[in-house]
Amino acid sequence: MLLPELKDLIAQFKDYLIFERKLSPNSTDSYQLDVKQFYLFLQQQNSFQSLEACFELETLDQYIIWLYHQNLKARSVLRKLSSLSTFIKFLKNEGLIKHNHSSFIDRPKAGERLPHFLEITEIERFIKHFALTKPEGIRDRALFELLYSCGLRVSEATSLDLNDLYLQESLVKILGKGNKERLVPVGERAKNELIFYLKNARPLLLKKQPSIQAVFLNYRGQRLTRKGIWKNLKIAANLCGIKKKFTIHTLRHSFATHLLQNGADIRGVQVLLGHKSINTTEIYTHLNLEHIKKTYQKFHSHS
Repeated sequence: MLLPELKDLIAQFKDYLIFERKLSPNSTDSYQLDVKQFYLFLQQQNSFQSLEACFELETLDQYIIWLYHQNLKARSVLRKLSSLSTFIKFLKNEGLIKHNHSSFIDRPKAGERLPHFLEITEIERFIKHFALTKPEGIRDRALFELLYSCGLRVSEATSLDLNDLYLQESLVKILGKGNKERLVPVGERAKNELIFYLKNARPLLLKKQPSIQAVFLNYRGQRLTRKGIWKNLKIAANLCGIKKKFTIHTLRHSFATHLLQNGADIRGVQVLLGHKSINTTEIYTHLNLEHIKKTYQKFHSHS
C-alpha cells in the first residue's frame, strides 16, 4: 500500500490550500485534519494495492460507515466528505489518480443515519421493472438480483468471470477488497435469473468476442462497467417510482438489513459481506436483533 506516499501528498495538499486556494489558517487546519482522518481509516483497512484503489467508490462508502462508528453526527460526516472531495480533486488535477468518484458519494442529509435500505416490496418492484424482452433487460434483472441476493459490491459483480460461477452448487466465487476470495451462496431466484441470462441474453451481447470471460457484458460486448450499472440503476429507480435515496450500495445495505431483520447471525452476515471487521457489519445493529440465530438460506427473501 502507498501510505507513505499518501502521507506526503496530504502535506502537499496543505500547501495547495494555503497558496492556491488562499484559505485561512483555521480552514486549512480543518481540511488537513479531515483528510488525516481518512488516512487513519486507510491504515486500519490495510488492504490497498495502489493509490487509485484508496479512492474507489466502495472505499468511500465504507469510510462513511466508519465515520458513523466514530459517533459523528451527519453534519460532521458531511464536512469531512467535503474536505475529502477537495483532496480527491487535488489529486486528480495533479494527475496522481485517474478517476474522481467523489461526485458519486451517497452523502447523508443532516439528521439522517446510515444505512439507507429498501423495503422488500421496493426491491421486488425495482427488479421486476427490467423487461425480459431485450438482452439488456434480461442482463440487468440478473445483475441486480445477484447484487441484492448476495450482497455484492458493484466492483465484485463487474469483475465476475464465467469460471467464478458454480451454479450447480449454488455458489459464486467473489474477489473482494484486498484481492481476498470468498464463496457466497446464491439464492434460487438469482440462480435462475443468471441461468436465463447466460442462455438467452449473453450470447446476443457477446458480439464477435467469444474469448471474453466477463459474466456481465454491455451492448458492445465488453465488460459492463460500474458507471454503466449506476446509470441503469438511476433510470430504473425513477421509472418504477422509488423516491428514496438509492445507489448501487443501497442493494448491499438492503441485503444485510433484511437478513438481520429476519434473525440471521451478525457474524454470518459479516462473512457474506466480506467485511474484515465485525465493527463494519455492526452498523446494521440499529435493527431488532433479539432472535439472531438463523442462516442465509433459511431467511433471505430470495433464497
